[in-house]
Amino acid sequence: EYLQSELQHITTLSERSDVAGTRLYISASPVINSAIIWQADGKQRYPATAQVLHVMDQPVIAAEKRLKALAELAHPWRAEKADASGAELFYCYRTQQIICALLNVEQLAAVFSVSPDELNQQLTLADTEVLNRTWVVAALAILVISVSGVLFWRRQQPAKATQSLSQETGFRLGDLTIYPKQLRALRQDLAIDLTDRDVKLLRHFASHPCEVITKQELYDAAWGREFMPNSRALEQHIITLRKKLDPEKKLPPVIETVHGQGYRFSPPA
Repeated sequence: EYLQSELQHITTLSERSDVAGTRLYISASPVINSAIIWQADGKQRYPATAQVLHVMDQPVIAAEKRLKALAELAHPWRAEKADASGAELFYCYRTQQIICALLNVEQLAAVFSVSPDELNQQLTLADTEVLNRTWVVAALAILVISVSGVLFWRRQQPAKATQSLSQETGFRLGDLTIYPKQLRALRQDLAIDLTDRDVKLLRHFASHPCEVITKQELYDAAWGREFMPNSRALEQHIITLRKKLDPEKKLPPVIETVHGQGYRFSPPA
């Protein structure tokens, strides 16, 4: 969902003929190294063919035939390793237009809190039609459950979820109760699945109420040495975590952004 949102934003910029804005957005992304976009009629929208080739565009232009073939298999997406090393991935996403991007696997893996090998395995699982159908169905099922189905189910059975989680002693963060051993949390009648990194971040916030916590402190608490300098992994992880904690955006924020400084948890008065 995060990756497709990023690519959709690039597509929107290109539709406005904002070449400079499109290129600036790509260059600022730690995940997307370069991209190419075709309109529904097959005409190349970005990078514009009449322009002098930018060095950033060279990898996708050189692989144009390969990417078109990959895009034919995209329903709605398809990925494959750019080379044997697995350090980069070609990823094509089809809507009304087609966008193919060269992705930095290490940085993208950091966003999803998985290893590069795990990410490669998951995104390139669709090497055969059978596996592709299995992966797409699974991905869609996860998306549907996370956005709608599980919310309905959990709201119909809040007592059952509470009873199960209450067997473990958790810690509180405002109206949120976190159960580290189960990697779960409760917020009002919403049961939330967490990752180990989510728990580490939330525990650090709970230990420092009202304090502004720097990004470096949060990297040390949740990533240790497993992060790249200048990475945006923390920012993307916080975005994802906020969506988990308040999917309908109706509750007070658990994590506040302190621009230029870091983040803060302020307990409700």
